[in-house]
Amino acid sequence: MGGIKILRSLVLGAALVLVLCLFSGCSASPEAKKGDYIISKEDQRILVAKNISKKDSENKTFADFRKNNIELINYIVEDTQLYNELRVGEKVNVTPKTNDKGEYVVMESDPPQIIAGQIERLKDD
Repeated sequence: MGGIKILRSLVLGAALVLVLCLFSGCSASPEAKKGDYIISKEDQRILVAKNISKKDSENKTFADFRKNNIELINYIVEDTQLYNELRVGEKVNVTPKTNDKGEYVVMESDPPQIIAGQIERLKDD
């Protein structure tokens, strides 16, 4: 009988450790996954906040991003159909449009404006 109690205690202890690991991993993962998110759209431009969480993209304002020194870039989207399909809150990877020398132009505005070359729409992790 004593062996069964020890075995039961070991199984319960292992199950408890497993459950704690699963819960701690699940609660940490949404915040840990960061990326570049569209936070607004206007006049054929998308405003992208760099290296933020999905939660921040949904809950924070332009002023919040500015106050926290989050990098913001206005990308000019030349493809009207793509522009119309893009949504605020969408995770993207934008590559600037370059010339023959591999250079791209950054317009001196605040936030800066760059013509988008390729926009990769990413799935949230």
